[in-house]
Amino acid sequence: GQLTPVSVRPAEDGGYVLIAGHKRCAALASLGQTEVRAELRADDSQEESERAAENIVRSALNPYEEALAVRAMLDRGLTAEGAAQALGWPKARVTARVKLLELPELAQQMVGDGRLALSSVEQLRAIGAVSPELLDALIAFMADGNEWAAERLTREPGWVLDSALRAGKSKAFAEHLGGRVDSHDIASLKLGKKAEAAYERAGELTRALDRYAYHVDVRFDDSEIDQARAAGVVIEFERSAPIIVDRPLYRELVKAAITRTVTELDAKVAAREQERKTARQTKKNASAPANPAADAEREHRQQMRQISDQAHGVNLDVGAELLKGLSTVDPADVTVARFFVYSLLGSDYDDSPYTQQGERIARLAVSGIRLVIGEFRADVTKTRKDGSKGALRIDYGNAREPKEPVKWLWKYVDGAKTAGELYGRALVVIAAEQYATRLVVPQSQRTPAIRWSSHKDLAAKALSKLAGPHLPASLRQLETAIKRAKEEHDRAVKRARAAAQRASRADAAAEDTAAAAAQEGAADAETAVDVDEVEVEEGDEAEQ
Repeated sequence: GQLTPVSVRPAEDGGYVLIAGHKRCAALASLGQTEVRAELRADDSQEESERAAENIVRSALNPYEEALAVRAMLDRGLTAEGAAQALGWPKARVTARVKLLELPELAQQMVGDGRLALSSVEQLRAIGAVSPELLDALIAFMADGNEWAAERLTREPGWVLDSALRAGKSKAFAEHLGGRVDSHDIASLKLGKKAEAAYERAGELTRALDRYAYHVDVRFDDSEIDQARAAGVVIEFERSAPIIVDRPLYRELVKAAITRTVTELDAKVAAREQERKTARQTKKNASAPANPAADAEREHRQQMRQISDQAHGVNLDVGAELLKGLSTVDPADVTVARFFVYSLLGSDYDDSPYTQQGERIARLAVSGIRLVIGEFRADVTKTRKDGSKGALRIDYGNAREPKEPVKWLWKYVDGAKTAGELYGRALVVIAAEQYATRLVVPQSQRTPAIRWSSHKDLAAKALSKLAGPHLPASLRQLETAIKRAKEEHDRAVKRARAAAQRASRADAAAEDTAAAAAQEGAADAETAVDVDEVEVEEGDEAEQ
């Protein structure tokens, strides 16, 4: 049956006007009831509030619609307690709906359609109470497709504010008072030369205390944060650092923080210096030196610093004397010859895979001396059964063990008595490696000749000019034969490639001819079929 009576008031025509309970009346009418229980209201002063309460209780409204309905009840004269009693709500819920209406219209709608959580209303009200411009920028940022920010607003409001200011075009200002002020903040605030100089001074003092320090630790203390609170320009959340929204005051607080930091660092540096001074005085007053070796090392470094002042002038003296005395030397001086020859040939061969000393001298011996000196070769030609000689075979020894050729080379060079003889013997060793033919050794041992790179390639040209007149005619004949054989080989390869190309083209032409013939045969067959069909059709017409 009917649990709750409806509300009515007398009408002017003698009937009643239904105030609240439209759905209950409709339900009873659908059941065939002709009477309803009702409470009679003597006047219509509470009519609107009762209708609003009826709509809220009986309809599924979102928080925004509930807030509008609660506002209508309050505007009609109900108190928050009365509205809560009429709706059957706790008073806190009514108050929360009223607070929602204190936000901008866009924020109310976002709460209504679920894009903003109802729990974020307190954070938004806190921001709007201090900086309405900042609140508008934040709401516009979240409404512009940044629902993730709306989800994190309750947990991390400070971080969401930073994201909104970085991404938006608003001129609203907000900075955290709990972090470190760095050089980028100093530059963006344009604090002036005095403040910038103080910041640089703080950096110098910081590095004096710790030479590995990467940044200057300028932070706000409680007195500076309290000053911002007193000015009413601070937004504070439960789990976030205070946020200041007044740029001029923030600039002054940064200046004060820099000045205070410099003062504190000055005191620390002075205390550090006093500690060091006391330690040095204590060490000086000790009866015996704490570390004699350290004292000796310190005295030696001091002496070397004094001596190093003389080194600048000494270097100039060295240059002058060298230009004067060594610019021209006697080519017949064997000492001059030894310097150039032995520095050119390089160090001794040590047969070590680790140090690899003497690689140049080993290469000169293996690829030159071993091939041109008779004592390093042996005739190993085999004799056939009939007593005749087989193919010529000469053994030049193991190329991986160059000790004997190297020994012969040094003995030969060291035997020079004059500068000219020393130069000549070095040229013999070098030219032997340059011009000895590698055809006599296996392919794996045919290394290219050493490239004597030099300024404008003068060394290689001079070597060719010096050794050329003394090379045997047999070498030139051999080189000519090698060149002729190479040319004949190239011509044979060229002829073979041309023949292969002609054969390939002939095969392609034959294939094209066969394909064309096949196509013509298929066309003839199709023509014959068409004629037969025509004849059959004509016969059919004759029969008809």
